[in-house]
Amino acid sequence: MYPILFKYKFISIGGYGLMLGTGFYLAFLLFERELKLRNMNPELAYKVLLSAIPCGIIGAKIFHILEHFSEFIMNPIDMIFSGSGLSVYGGYILSLLVSMIIIKKSRESILNVFDVVSPSLALGYCFGRFGCHVAGDGCYGITTFSILGTAYPNGIVPTTIPVMPTPLFEVFLSFVTVGLLLQIRKLDLNVGKIFAIFLLLNGIPRFLVEFIRLNPKLIFNLTQAQVIAIIFILTGITCWIFSKKRKVMESM
Repeated sequence: MYPILFKYKFISIGGYGLMLGTGFYLAFLLFERELKLRNMNPELAYKVLLSAIPCGIIGAKIFHILEHFSEFIMNPIDMIFSGSGLSVYGGYILSLLVSMIIIKKSRESILNVFDVVSPSLALGYCFGRFGCHVAGDGCYGITTFSILGTAYPNGIVPTTIPVMPTPLFEVFLSFVTVGLLLQIRKLDLNVGKIFAIFLLLNGIPRFLVEFIRLNPKLIFNLTQAQVIAIIFILTGITCWIFSKKRKVMESM
């Protein structure tokens, strides 16, 4: 495990931050490529990237603080300026909201651009979850002595007892999602359906994997990630239905 790569006073850069940055960059390259393939302005990728990076980090930090608010109260400075302790979903949500504003100002269809960027979102998420594994930040699962068991003795939240490496489960599923979305995008689907598929393929696995993780419960015995996953799933279903209805209307 490589939780901290560089530390100077109260500022530190961790393995998670490095993986997150790598994910942002590769996602940007893929997004730019997809825009060019569709004869869309590739400069949109630069605009989204310049906002997504800071918003992603800020959102990830805010959601992590909310999820571990009692720890934040005890030591707010260390938690705020630490390069570790980030929530992937938090970064996702804030980046998407800001990106919607940028896309709207660029006079592009939000759902159309979200379709184009969906493989990039899955790729970025893949690296974000791998960062959790590299840092050993405690988002792993329950104890297991099966062949899947992995110990994190040098992690941010160390454990010498084998646990379920849940971040790696999501890394694998996200990687499969990237490949699937890159194939689906070749089909003549209505606008919004690729993004809907991404939301479902991201939300459903995350909701299920939380049952073998150790995250604190938020409401109705569900974790914060499960609540957000439900929102992703419902939004994905809504996007799919909206796209289907529009197809019927266009054919009339």
